[in-house]
Amino acid sequence: MKNIIGSIVEKENFFGREKEIKSAGKLLEDGNSLILAAPRRVGKSSFAKKLIGNVETNNWKGFYIDLEKVKTEPDFIKQFLILLKGENWWEKFHLDNFKISVSQGGIEAIFDIGKRRDVYNKIEKELPHDKDTLIVMDELTIFLNNLHCGDEKDGNCESFLNWLRGLRQVTGTKIRWIFCSSISIESFAHIHGFSYTINDIVNFQIDELQGDEPVLFIKELAKSKKLIFTDDEIQYLLNKLGWKLPFYIQLLIKEIGELADNGMVTKNIINQAYQNATSTKSTHFNTWIERLKNYGDNKPFALTILRELAKVKTSKSKANLKNLIYEKINDVDKTEEILNQLLLALENEGYIISRSGKYSFRSPFLKDFWVNRFIK
Repeated sequence: MKNIIGSIVEKENFFGREKEIKSAGKLLEDGNSLILAAPRRVGKSSFAKKLIGNVETNNWKGFYIDLEKVKTEPDFIKQFLILLKGENWWEKFHLDNFKISVSQGGIEAIFDIGKRRDVYNKIEKELPHDKDTLIVMDELTIFLNNLHCGDEKDGNCESFLNWLRGLRQVTGTKIRWIFCSSISIESFAHIHGFSYTINDIVNFQIDELQGDEPVLFIKELAKSKKLIFTDDEIQYLLNKLGWKLPFYIQLLIKEIGELADNGMVTKNIINQAYQNATSTKSTHFNTWIERLKNYGDNKPFALTILRELAKVKTSKSKANLKNLIYEKINDVDKTEEILNQLLLALENEGYIISRSGKYSFRSPFLKDFWVNRFIK
């Protein structure tokens, strides 16, 4: 097993989650589409690719499209058609009248936005609804945010979501969809009033590795890196991490591998590796900072909340956090609105967690990085 940090893992490099894979597979077989609901770095993309591999062994067709760098609806249609180009029904799929030129060398999107609905109707009609098919759309919310913040000529977020809903509602369709994103789809839809466009999709939760999976995962990675752990040291490592995500385990194993010259792992090495991973020089958590730009005008308030939670040893009540925002805008109703949106988004995306009405960082690992970067 290779120690692949932060990228999608497939085949022999995918580990565990057997119970969740089985449950998700049953939902797909029953005709459901899924939103993979999980915070950032839980491994949604790898999980989705594993599901594609599984259904393909049962003679399904599986497709994966990454929307992270797709900015407009013309870009989306181009990528979507490239994805499907090799299928048997492609020959009868003519879009020249809609100003999307298809050549042997590829696809050039010369998109007339006035014909957008015609293009979508054509795609809906020609998709293989009679064949068991799984289509995964990754980083959907990033694309939706691009549409929402972009020029209207480049597309419309709500109409796009309604088109996807229409595809799922085609009578007798055998196409299943999985939508995932490092930014919560549900939070985005709720904030912008689009929740009705996704209320037919099953919210499928995945979280940290369960049971003995974290221990077995460390042992597999240690074997590949020729590291020697005792059971006591493995438990010590997991206790330091708190939240047993594959990404966090892989990151710490990487740092340990650079310190353990003879392969022997001690608690002192684990401590030093942890410090290195959470230091201001570490770049592995930068995306957690960069993603806050998607909060728009609420980004400063999000940073205020996270700085406050980084300072405290335990947790903070909602009332405490509300006062911090109220001090900045002096508007009770607006404060309540902003706080509710932020708490929902920050929790859905793995920054924070609520327990008994109080909030804290979800991951000690991320918190210590935040302290080093923003507090010390």
